[in-house]
Amino acid sequence: MASQTWTRVKSRSRLADTKDMGEPKIGMNDKDRELIALAEKSSQNDAVSAMKQQMKASVQQMGSGDNLRHAILTLVVEEQYDRAIREIENYLESKPDFPQFRERAERYVGYCVELIHAVKAKRSFPGWNALNMSKQRDLFEKALDHFEDLKLTLTKIEVIEKEVRVEDVRSTVWVIKTAAICVFALVVFVFMREFLRSILPTMGSLLESSTDSLVNLIFDKLGI
Repeated sequence: MASQTWTRVKSRSRLADTKDMGEPKIGMNDKDRELIALAEKSSQNDAVSAMKQQMKASVQQMGSGDNLRHAILTLVVEEQYDRAIREIENYLESKPDFPQFRERAERYVGYCVELIHAVKAKRSFPGWNALNMSKQRDLFEKALDHFEDLKLTLTKIEVIEKEVRVEDVRSTVWVIKTAAICVFALVVFVFMREFLRSILPTMGSLLESSTDSLVNLIFDKLGI
């Protein structure tokens, strides 16, 4: 897909390939130089425009949605790189209740920042028109590759967040179940103590001491 897009770009701007044009000829007037400069600028603008359209198409394939991927990729498409970096870094800091999320996602966030810088560098390469067609094509395709890599990495971050949330819910359920079992065991024990005390009064003090120890143990385990 990237190669086909690049072929269309070059077919519209072959005049701007400076390698084919060679050095300015002797006797070239200012108007001629201005036309050549304009053609060269047009060549880079065509390539950047083609990159943008390709990236937009990639975002549209995900469908509409209010999620991290869509927000960051849209900002990158519109060349708002600094804002995209701030947004993804703020996203990492916005989950203080899930410390495992930061531990697992931090390296992916760092990689996303690197990819955003890489896309920016390829799209705004200052010496674009001094490169031959092969080098220009390489920059074009690498910019799109970085963008797709960014898309996949953002997906990994979203998956990590979902996994952390599921683990948190499971942990909460486990605590509730454990507390319910402990309370049930305590009720049964107290009932049995009272029952045995009524039958064997001499065992009352021993059972009471054992009950206090069990209650303290349960509260310690529950952190109460």
